[in-house]
Amino acid sequence: MKLLATDMDGTFLRDDKSYSDEFNDLYKQMLKQGIQFVIASGNQYEALVCKFDEEIKNDLYYLCENGTKIVYQGKTLYKKALKKDDVKEVLDILKQDQECMLVVSGVKHAYILKKFEDRKDFITLFIKNIVFVDSFDEIDDEILKFSVANFDGKIEDRLEVIKKRINPKFRVVTTGNVWFDIFYNTINKGTSLQHLLDLLGISNEEAGAFGDQMNDYEMLQTVKYGYAMANAMPPVKEVAYQVIDSNENDGVILKIKEILKGKC
Repeated sequence: MKLLATDMDGTFLRDDKSYSDEFNDLYKQMLKQGIQFVIASGNQYEALVCKFDEEIKNDLYYLCENGTKIVYQGKTLYKKALKKDDVKEVLDILKQDQECMLVVSGVKHAYILKKFEDRKDFITLFIKNIVFVDSFDEIDDEILKFSVANFDGKIEDRLEVIKKRINPKFRVVTTGNVWFDIFYNTINKGTSLQHLLDLLGISNEEAGAFGDQMNDYEMLQTVKYGYAMANAMPPVKEVAYQVIDSNENDGVILKIKEILKGKC
């Protein structure tokens, strides 16, 4: 094994957003064995890098915003922004739903309407670099993706409505219990991870990945060793090399220990 990539929420992180104190030592062991560690998340780079200690955070690779951007040591190695006409097309559809919170994720910042400022405690769990705006027309930025937070428990119903309205060139995918994302259907964590593997000269057979949601689906198929969490969605488990313990039971940490002992 030369590379391991992990999703964060519902996978590497416990439900309270914490992770095992053992990770730092395990990470050092991985480096000694020549294993690169990659954070692959739908979340923003600024929200990911702050979760790790100073001594290691800049050594990690970050596949951010569901694979639309790769960052290493603070530098963007790759990004795939939406065309301006496509941004307008999606915005026109999403703005019709006034109940959900829309996040427009740009290269410079994430943008949210000011009427949702009272949800800042929730928002900052996932997004750190935020600009609250009166209107999305104010945005002057390259847009990577759209995220929608659904607070009424009807995420599946909204997904079906959006899928029927939106152009097939876009993908609509769940990224958590209340979130779904929209971005080009040619981009996902799998394509981004493949780009990184090629960049590092690592084969698919030498790589593993951990995930739980549908935005992890392609990533688990990209590598030989795709690990689905016990709490993963059924389709993710179906394509996995192996189903491991849940995020709440530190399944990723337990599997890393096995891998370091030569048990894939």
